[in-house]
Parts: sequence; C-alpha cells; structure tokens
Amino acid sequence: MKEGRMLRIMTLGLFVLLVLAAGMARADSFETLTQNVFTTAESLDAGLTQAGVHFTLGENYRSFYPAFRFGLGGLAEVGVMFGATTADVGPDNKVGFMGGADVKYQLVKQTEGVPVDMAVDLGFTTDVISGNNISEVTFSTIFSRSYPLTERGYKVTPYGGLQLSALYGSYFPKNETYYYVFGGAEWRVAQKTMFYAELKTGSHTLGGIGIRFEY
Repeated sequence: MKEGRMLRIMTLGLFVLLVLAAGMARADSFETLTQNVFTTAESLDAGLTQAGVHFTLGENYRSFYPAFRFGLGGLAEVGVMFGATTADVGPDNKVGFMGGADVKYQLVKQTEGVPVDMAVDLGFTTDVISGNNISEVTFSTIFSRSYPLTERGYKVTPYGGLQLSALYGSYFPKNETYYYVFGGAEWRVAQKTMFYAELKTGSHTLGGIGIRFEY
C-alpha cells in the first residue's frame, strides 16, 4: 500500500514539474536553447547500454531525440544523442538537426555511510537551424540518491545539481554564459525500463520527459 501511494505521489510530482516548465516559458529568442540533463549521478557498469528517447520543452522550442548511454567501467560513462529541434522564429516555425555527446564520471558512490552519489558531467550539443548553428558546452555537478521500491530492483532516484552553460555559434554576436539548477527523477518501473522527468531553470526554464531501456 505504501509503495503504491509513493508511486502515485511521484507520478503527480513529475507531472507538476512539466506543467511548471510549460507555464514559465517566455517569449524569449529560441537562440537561448539548452537541453535537459536526464541522468543521475550513478554510472553504468562496464558493458551496460541504455537506449531511449527524450523530449524537451523549452522557451519557444521543442527537442525530440533518441539517446544512448554506455558504461565504460572505472565509474565512467558516455552518452550520445541526435534528433530534431523545432524553434519558433517570429511568425515561422523552423525545424533543425540537433546532436551531442557527454562524458560523466562518478566521484562518490552511495553506501551505508555515504547518503548520495555524486558525479561530474562534461557535455556538448549543437543545433543547426536554417543553415546557422547554436552550440552549447556544459559542465554539470550531479547529486542523486536511490530509494528501492521492491526487492526486485524497482526504485526511484531523485537527482539534481548545478550546471554551467556556454553558448556560441553563428546566431550569436558573442559567446554567452548561463547558470542553471536542475532537478528530476529516474523511476525504474521494471528491471530494464526507466522513466525520466526533469525541470531545469536559471537563466531560462525548460522541462522534459524521457524513457530508456537497459540491456
């Protein structure tokens, strides 16, 4: 009964995050676009792979992209993604290509005496829209803690952290630097299936959801 109540509360909370992200969207230029983090501080074991799709709702843009993550061992993990970004440019709606990659390294592992996992992540994404590019380099510090729901491996993992974002490209007269805080949750609904929901805010606000499968 308690587990079922917890799952309902988590589902409601994740829905509220997305509603807040949509409601806080402003009529700013889409050139400020950034993407969600969508990863906890825990790194994949060597040889494990995750694949799935993510959706980000930003300020006057939306991104939809498949994503893949690979465990390298030694607490290191890499991710790649590619897909499309739809941006509102004045009266027009532009569709562009987006792609990126990141490297994550876990610094602290959650144990009986350590309450959280901690990791750092270095990422790069680029969007090409109407022949112009918007690129972003990010550095994130991520904290997370897992809460088992059953003895079969089902669990929920809230995560959050801080991010430094450097934007540049042919859309910008000069480079721009932004700061964000983000928070979300990974909900492992089956041994190999995870749902994600995240809110990221600071210089701009965005939210997103995703699903990944592990094999």
